[in-house]
Amino acid sequence: MPTIKDIAKAAGVSHGTVSNVLNGRGNVSLEKIKLVEEAAKKMGYQIHAQAKSLREGSTTTVSVILPNIALEQYNKLYLAVYHFFRQAGYHTSLYLTQDQQEIELSILQSIAANRDCAVIAVSCLPDARSYYDALGADADNIFFVYRRLDHSNQFASFDFAQAGQAIARKIAEKKHPSIGLFTDSAEYSCTVQFKDALLHGVAHLNPRFRHVASSHSTAYSHAFDFFSEERFDCIVTTDMERARYIKNAHYLGNTGSCPTIYSLADSEFLAEDGIVKYHLNYQLLGKEIAEHIVQRTAAGQDLPPVSPIMVQDRGFLFEDAAHSPSPSDTTLNILTIPSPTTEALRKLLPHFKKTTGIEFRLAVYSFEEIYDILLDIDNHRHYDIIRVDLAGLSWVARQALKPLPPELTELLAYYPRQLADRYSYVDDTPYAVPFDPSVQLLFYRKDLFEDTKIRRMFYERYKLELNPPNTFHEFNLISEFFSSIRTQQAPHFFGSAVTTGNAEIIASEFLLRYYAEGGSLIQADHKLALSGEMAVKALQSYMDHLSIAKELHAKWWDESISLFERGDLAMLIVYMNLFSHVAHSPIAPLIGFSQVPGHSPLLGGGSLGVSRHSQKDREAAAFFKWFYHNEIAEQIALLGGSSVHNVIYGNQNIMEQYPWLKFAKDLDDQGIRESSFGPGHNLNLRKVEKIIGLGVRNVINRMMGHEEAIEYINSRLAGEMFE
Repeated sequence: MPTIKDIAKAAGVSHGTVSNVLNGRGNVSLEKIKLVEEAAKKMGYQIHAQAKSLREGSTTTVSVILPNIALEQYNKLYLAVYHFFRQAGYHTSLYLTQDQQEIELSILQSIAANRDCAVIAVSCLPDARSYYDALGADADNIFFVYRRLDHSNQFASFDFAQAGQAIARKIAEKKHPSIGLFTDSAEYSCTVQFKDALLHGVAHLNPRFRHVASSHSTAYSHAFDFFSEERFDCIVTTDMERARYIKNAHYLGNTGSCPTIYSLADSEFLAEDGIVKYHLNYQLLGKEIAEHIVQRTAAGQDLPPVSPIMVQDRGFLFEDAAHSPSPSDTTLNILTIPSPTTEALRKLLPHFKKTTGIEFRLAVYSFEEIYDILLDIDNHRHYDIIRVDLAGLSWVARQALKPLPPELTELLAYYPRQLADRYSYVDDTPYAVPFDPSVQLLFYRKDLFEDTKIRRMFYERYKLELNPPNTFHEFNLISEFFSSIRTQQAPHFFGSAVTTGNAEIIASEFLLRYYAEGGSLIQADHKLALSGEMAVKALQSYMDHLSIAKELHAKWWDESISLFERGDLAMLIVYMNLFSHVAHSPIAPLIGFSQVPGHSPLLGGGSLGVSRHSQKDREAAAFFKWFYHNEIAEQIALLGGSSVHNVIYGNQNIMEQYPWLKFAKDLDDQGIRESSFGPGHNLNLRKVEKIIGLGVRNVINRMMGHEEAIEYINSRLAGEMFE
């Protein structure tokens, strides 16, 4: 591979200039960046991450040693470790042993010079001292997973005894007289722990029992051993690949009915006929190991070792689905808005019918139509469950909804207390449960913000570094910059977009800037008004942005989200609950996210409540308990819906697909939506925001100046009273 010296000579620049360009640092002109990149590309130069870390005298590399990556307990563990380290700026090197001690020992010799900050291993060796002697590393930086070695310092796993006991209880309920157990090597600690607990749990049945232990490479052949002579009523496996081997061996090698299969499995729910899964969160375990390593490295080894790291078993999922639904001739009418969460709900409602016997009808109306229905609920008595927007909850709850009974109020425990209060309580009475609670976030094209040439162009124009904006002045500047570099290849590309087809959307985008200035709707004298100077400044910022951004005359944010998804926008500020489906698009790996400029986001989304005219309390309660059940909350998020149910933060699939969820959770305390002067004094915030939006629209349409529009808004707000 060519050296930096070779590239410098070919590009006609200094050695230091090449180094700065290739490492993304330094004050290098755009012209020289292009010369270096072209020369490096022609010469086939590639930066080797490990060599780079060695040259710099420190390392953020981690070696991961696994038997294989075919089994999900290793595959999922590695994926979680890899993704966490990648986001933290670390590099991982993967080594596979095939559970051969000779291979593993040779791997230790080869990685000894890596100067890894940590090693993670599922080892087939009997003693941890083999690692400590070969690597000469701090024993507290070597994590052994699943299999506990003699003399090991750090260990991470699950409670395999708990798993064995739980499966034993299932078997005891069925009173299976003969049991097969299919595992990897009988010598590993996890196998011993699981087997002993299983046998102890079924001992009172005095079953016929057979244990077949095999390596991964011979497991398929050994699966047929369970069908050679005797028949088993159930077979327990320690991984899903062995469970599928059992099914295949039965299909090809036996004429009788297939025994029930109980298997340890990943935390992800995927239904498979004939297999009862006990779920373990392999990805969460990997994430917690990686997180501890990063924290310990950042603390300079001052962080005390934590051993063992034990992650709670998830257990059996959707157990309620096994029960026969109660016959019901009732139909629930559910009213909601078009949104990713609604689409996820639509896909899952057949499961609700299957498990409860209750029919359903899903009515999807616009934001404005639902609000009108709530204000005129006496003429819409046929609805049972209604999605209520946060902006209207405090105004319509008492006239349109029933207070939640105690059994449904308990569901609020699934959410952070402050969030549950905002999306449920009105005047200390709970009326609803969060449906798709949300907060505004800034989404941006990470690849553009990190592009060396674009960063240099921005610096040469403004003498500033290109970073996600912290203020709306910076936001407008960056938006202007990206809009100005449109090319023939990207003629529709803009820095950002503004949606002006709906007064309340206009108000939302204006208020975000107004709150960033430190403004408030409710003044110290308990009157509604915009603070003149701050409001004018926010309005000027909004109009400046409108002049450089892509103006959309749509009535909702879906058009701007589509533009971002197509790659036509560099930045977009939008409510998180409307953006989630973009995580499944081709642009997903390029998405960056951060706090909105000004750090005063508006809260959005809504909640579910029961119409005060509904006569179906039992059925409504069944729906709420189904919808807010852990497994359904996870499925809603996995299908692109928006959820902040506590359970989703332990699902690494969800956290990797929607990395902004954890980030947004920490913003709850900063979120704003002024809908009340205090208990018993609630605003018609929907109407207030419409007045503000119409006032701003007067400026957009050049009917008023900035000061005149603020005076117009305040004169109309002065006539608005609270309840």
